[in-house]
Amino acid sequence: MDQKTCANSNKVVEGVLGGWQLSGVLLYQTGPFMTVVAPGADPMGTNFANLEGAGRADLVAGVPLYPNNQNINLWINKAAFAVPQNNIGRAGSSPVSSVVGPATQAVSLSLFKSINITEGIRFQLGIAASNAFNHANYAIPNLNYGTAPFGTITNVQSAEGAGPRQVQITSRVVF
Repeated sequence: MDQKTCANSNKVVEGVLGGWQLSGVLLYQTGPFMTVVAPGADPMGTNFANLEGAGRADLVAGVPLYPNNQNINLWINKAAFAVPQNNIGRAGSSPVSSVVGPATQAVSLSLFKSINITEGIRFQLGIAASNAFNHANYAIPNLNYGTAPFGTITNVQSAEGAGPRQVQITSRVVF
């Protein structure tokens, strides 16, 4: 193989294998801290719950906050909470932020290929995927104790990057 043929084959190899860029963002978060409320309960006797919508629920001592088989249909143990009696002179005994919601896990990736057209002009082709592995990131559960859907999760997160997988294909000319 002569020098000219070898130089041309190197340009072809460089054109195919060179100019790639891979980048990513890892998003791993614990779940949010949440407070269980009892709609309509007025344990302090101030009519505050009826004005604002809900006060805290009572915590049942000795009962675990989460069920043994935690899932979207039963995220919070219903037996761990109770509706406080009205006019007992105190707020519900369930602490603020006593329950932790679902965690968030998302890997976003992008892959780009740059091709030099001339010395000052290049073409770029790429693909980007938010939540590339389509991990289900659940929204917070229903926190209204005493309602039928209490403790259940009925939706997924919609935040950019944490929602369902989204793929975008792009191209551009840089000069």
